[in-house]
Formats: sequence, C-alpha cells, structure tokens
Amino acid sequence: MKTPLVLLPDERRRYRRHQFWTDHGIFRELFYANFHEIAPGVFRSAQPSPVQLRHWQQKYGLCTVLNLRAPAPHEPHYRLEQEACDALGMTHLTLHGFGSRDLPERDKLLAGIAVLDQLPQPFLLHCKSGADRAGFISVLYLHLVLGIPLSAAQRQLRLWPFGHIRHANTGILDWFFVNYHDAAACQPGLTLRAWIQDGYDREHILKNFRPWYRLDWLTDRILHRE
Repeated sequence: MKTPLVLLPDERRRYRRHQFWTDHGIFRELFYANFHEIAPGVFRSAQPSPVQLRHWQQKYGLCTVLNLRAPAPHEPHYRLEQEACDALGMTHLTLHGFGSRDLPERDKLLAGIAVLDQLPQPFLLHCKSGADRAGFISVLYLHLVLGIPLSAAQRQLRLWPFGHIRHANTGILDWFFVNYHDAAACQPGLTLRAWIQDGYDREHILKNFRPWYRLDWLTDRILHRE
C-alpha cells in the first residue's frame, strides 16, 4: 500500500508561496478558478490549490483528479496536489505528452484515451489555466466515453467561459479536429477513435497549421500557457 505524502510545514509553506506567486495561483485562487461541471460527475478546472481541492471534494464527492500538467514529482504544485489527494482519499493520476500549443504523439494519445475509458467518477481534470489541455481532453472524454456528438463536445474549446484562444498557437487543438472532420468527409462512417488509431498524422497536422501569430504574445507572454 502506498504511503501517503505528508510535507514538512516549512516545505509546505515554501511550495504554497511558489504556487501562489511564481505559478500564478493568485489569479486562479482569488479571481477565476475556471471550474465547470461539463457532465454529471465530470469537472474541469485550472490548477487547484489544496484548499480548492478540499472544497470541491467535500461539495462534489470527487474521487479522482486527472492532472494534465504532467509535472515532475519534485515540482511544488505536483507535491501539494499529491499531498492533498492523499489526505482526502482521492486518486491522483497524470497524463504525459499533452501541450496547449502542440499535439500528442499517437501512442501517448491512445494511452490517454485508455485512461479516460476507465476513469472513475466523479472526477476533476485540470491543466494550468483550464483553457486548452483541459478543453482538449474534455472534448475527447465527452465524445469518446460519453457518446456526446463531437460538434457539441467541441464547445469545450471556447473563449468563454474557458479562455481558449483558437486564433493563436493554442488553435492547434482545434486544427486536430478540423483534420478529423476532413478525413471523415472522405470516409463516411469513420469514427474519431478509428482515425486516431489508423489515420492520425501528427507531423502533417502540425506542418499545415497556420495560427494567427499576432495573438501568440497573449498566450505566451501574458497568460503563460504551458
């Protein structure tokens, strides 16, 4: 049985200072947590603080947290989240290989979908801002696992209320679905799962994506998207 993580008081205070200031938690904790229930028992948010995790777990009965930031175990926000999940009896899972301005390799995408297929509810999925990676994974979960039409599921990638900017470099996530729709138009009946398994060409999609570069300063310098 795994030993719960318990930080030393000085260590916890140091990590909280880092999370609040360096990791921009001041905005998420005091202004906008980007927290939303997207289906019964399915929630998405920005990086939560331990206090936010505790509040949401008590209010919604969360049993699992899916961390899309895929941080190293020594990073402050990871260790704070692991400690909070251990104390609250929640499972803390991570997905690696997903970015806000990139697309995952096929094997990492398939591995991520396999995790989504078995994810116990109620659960919270989050990235740093809750806008891009959280939106992308939310679309996949709603469509592939819950069977919601893709056109409706793609509403998880919106400017309001989630903060996703499709006309900047973060629009690569929208371009992923554009490429699927183009393939499906040529192959009636082609499912998203089948396309990812057999037709997804990451390099081709990245090469042909043309963002509106004038907005990249917003995602990169102001919003500090990962």
